[in-house]
Amino acid sequence: MYVAVTAAGVRVGAADDCTSLEVRAAPDLRSSLDDALRQARLGQWDGGDEADLQVAELRRRAVAGGVPAGWARRWDDMIGYAGRRGWLSADGTTVRAHVTGMPD
Repeated sequence: MYVAVTAAGVRVGAADDCTSLEVRAAPDLRSSLDDALRQARLGQWDGGDEADLQVAELRRRAVAGGVPAGWARRWDDMIGYAGRRGWLSADGTTVRAHVTGMPD
């Protein structure tokens, strides 16, 4: 799963893939990444290699995009794994995701 930040907006992609989570941003949009995530009510960027994503909003958008049967269990497994790795906030409302460039 990824969050794509492009000139067209912010969207969740590959929602059925609960084996990874990242934020993808075009290089020319890195300076406005924090604003884009905040305006989309999806999270915030720390200015470095990580972003904090709102778990509930990320889940809502993934489901709205259509997910297959059994997805909820895989989602729970992904969030549980993030918690065990220290990537989930103490209150469980945000999850850390690596910020990468857009694939070619």
